[in-house]
Amino acid sequence: MYIDDLISVFKDITKDDFPELNSVEFLNKLKHSLEKKKYDLQDQTIIERILKEDLESFSESFSELLESSIPAGEERISFFNDESSEQKVIEFYIKSVEHSIDYFYNDIISKQFSGK
Repeated sequence: MYIDDLISVFKDITKDDFPELNSVEFLNKLKHSLEKKKYDLQDQTIIERILKEDLESFSESFSELLESSIPAGEERISFFNDESSEQKVIEFYIKSVEHSIDYFYNDIISKQFSGK
């Protein structure tokens, strides 16, 4: 199932640099948010394909977004104690997924028009 795959990828991305995001509670919130998105079958298929064919690029992109958005030091502790910050991370992840879906669609369309 694509949601379990997305959760697994999230855990892999965050395990070393952001272990705070690997708590069962947070991962359940992330899973619930992904389930609420109710991606259609076509998007689900694209997500699965992205995770198979472009996982490295997806992971790097999301990791860079986290690194630039989450503060360091003492501010990091307060960041992770704030529930709205957790929601921001979830929104970042969902936006990364949706950006990848859009990129994939655009790539397909451009190939159709270019005759490739």
